[in-house]
Amino acid sequence: MKRYLSVVLLLVLLYSCETPRYAYSPTAHNVPVFTNQGDTKLSGSYSSNFELFDNGEGQYNRNRSNGFDLQAAVAATRHFAIQGSYYNRTERNFDYGSYPFDSATISAKRDMFEMGAGYYKPFGKRQRGIFAIYGGVGLGKMKLNEKGVDQNLLQPYTRFMDADLFKYYLEPSMTFRAGDVFTLSLATRFSGLRFRNIQSNYSHQEKVDFNLDSLNRYTWYLVEPCIVNSFGFKKLPGMRIEYQFGLSLLLAEIESFNYRPFNFSLGLVFDIPKLIAGPASRKNNN
Repeated sequence: MKRYLSVVLLLVLLYSCETPRYAYSPTAHNVPVFTNQGDTKLSGSYSSNFELFDNGEGQYNRNRSNGFDLQAAVAATRHFAIQGSYYNRTERNFDYGSYPFDSATISAKRDMFEMGAGYYKPFGKRQRGIFAIYGGVGLGKMKLNEKGVDQNLLQPYTRFMDADLFKYYLEPSMTFRAGDVFTLSLATRFSGLRFRNIQSNYSHQEKVDFNLDSLNRYTWYLVEPCIVNSFGFKKLPGMRIEYQFGLSLLLAEIESFNYRPFNFSLGLVFDIPKLIAGPASRKNNN
């Protein structure tokens, strides 16, 4: 038992000493709750990846990944809907000795536009369940910047990597609702990600050390499960508070790259026609 605990502790320490250069952060899922033609979704949410980094001396620094997600969707027919979204992230993490660097601050900025369409189908008594499947594409950019001091000459250095991103996805979901007051959605997004037009001044060996060398060689496939929960108000139909927890897991790992595996979002969701109609609109949705 002591040997097992020692091995676990060693792995934790090794992991804590590694400072990744993240090439990807997951977006919040756009999961509309539609039951009728004309239903709409307009939402904005704060998103974050909560993580602490151990510098090896028992001191923790916040590994920051903050941003926002804007989403929209409309039910064009009784079973067909279109959706669009934009996400933005500002990130920072710290390196305390990944060879050949003594210390560094790694910053990243990301944004992406997504457009998609899909099928939705209410089912069950009083249409309390909704099955939906959406597919679409995304275009975005990644800007990675690094400033620090090298170990050999203790001189300041800078590194950067810029890339365009192309993404396509398929997202099935199952939603259970209690009128307009409560919804719970289980969604899984299957994504293909391509890095294009990479510009960088990292050396080849640095790219190898930080898993940046193979970004543009493959289409990277990820599975991204998510739980979405929202709460509404009986006297204010058309507005809900929504939060979600999402994971991102790399599939078919021929090679690897560093990505953030978690996203948490919290925000407001609006259905504008229902919001304008007021409490009278609840009669058609219960």
